[in-house]
Amino acid sequence: MSLRRPFAHLRSEEWLRLAAFALVVFYAILAVWTVLHLGLFSVLGGDFRAFFAAARIAATSGFDQVYNLAVQKAVQKALMASYTAGEVETIPVPFLPPFILPFLIFLPLGLSGGFALWTTLNIIVLAVYLSRFVWKSKESSLLMLALLSFPIFLNFFLGQMSVWLLICIGEFLRAWEQGRPFHSGLWLGGLLLKPQILILLLPFLAFSREWGILTGFAVALTAVGTVSLALAGPEGLRAWAILLFRYTGDLPITNPEVMINLRMVGEVLSVLLASEAMQSIVAGLSVVVAMLALALSLWWRRRTPEERSGMLLFLLAATSLVTWHSHIHMAAILIPPFLHQVSTRQMPHHLFVLWTMLPPAVYFLGIAGMALLSIWGRPFPPLPGFTYPALALLIFHIYLAIHALCR
Repeated sequence: MSLRRPFAHLRSEEWLRLAAFALVVFYAILAVWTVLHLGLFSVLGGDFRAFFAAARIAATSGFDQVYNLAVQKAVQKALMASYTAGEVETIPVPFLPPFILPFLIFLPLGLSGGFALWTTLNIIVLAVYLSRFVWKSKESSLLMLALLSFPIFLNFFLGQMSVWLLICIGEFLRAWEQGRPFHSGLWLGGLLLKPQILILLLPFLAFSREWGILTGFAVALTAVGTVSLALAGPEGLRAWAILLFRYTGDLPITNPEVMINLRMVGEVLSVLLASEAMQSIVAGLSVVVAMLALALSLWWRRRTPEERSGMLLFLLAATSLVTWHSHIHMAAILIPPFLHQVSTRQMPHHLFVLWTMLPPAVYFLGIAGMALLSIWGRPFPPLPGFTYPALALLIFHIYLAIHALCR
């Protein structure tokens, strides 16, 4: 009697579901391990802790004090007193006041209750929103893959804001394709939450003479600026600008070694090769790549509405490579144009599968390899585990940018 190999009868869709189940188990184990060894709100929920602290500071001391790192340190330390007796790493909040306002509703729930509600709200909103992108494609796996992608997992893991950036990008694309440029520009204004995303988009729109989109963006910018001035005052906005500028250099919490941009490559090479000049070289390379990406996008500026998702995917992939503050969870903004390209058969389905599965697989292999080297008493690179999936995403985004441009 011959023995059948396990799982030999599975079709490709069933293999995909099995891989998705493995991802869920891996994410759950990672979350539980983090809580047991590092505690809650040190890493898991760490960014939400900062947003919650910013809301508390705004409610008690005013929005201008949100950007005072000494005040942030005191409030975050007080919030963490129930969770750890150790030193608390202060996480700055470089958001303009209108983007801090929504967190005021979580204050009555406390830090844990607020994080639970924030995570639940984000999961529901994301699932409902992304279903609009995939329901016509008859590929139910696309929604599952998007929800299980590593950027989305890290968004929930850290308590980040990338779901709302994703929605702004998705609605910007939808309105742009439907010939509603002013509405498209209004949605683009939502990216002021993290303005580094706009470094290629805005020049592209200006050189492409998309005046309707830019008018809508200018209205959104004026509204955000007016509300910010009313809430924080001139001194508060000055403190915000200084804090934002410090993100390019001397803030240790920025963790460039786990970003998905060329800056991360420079940081890793600086550690491995002990070269202080590497960061300057990478900064110059980032500028060159950004100029090249913008030039190539303008060469392709005459496009049909169906091609706009490909152009947007190219610009966002290139932005993730060159913008100076680009973490893994920010890659969630690629999902709307990526899903649009795959669901309309302009890109192969397997590319989205790889984008979802490859980073967590690389992360697992990286931490497993470091654990084995530690057990054997062998040295291993002094890099955090998240560096490995970040590098995988960087390489993948280079490929995505080239693939989208070629099409």
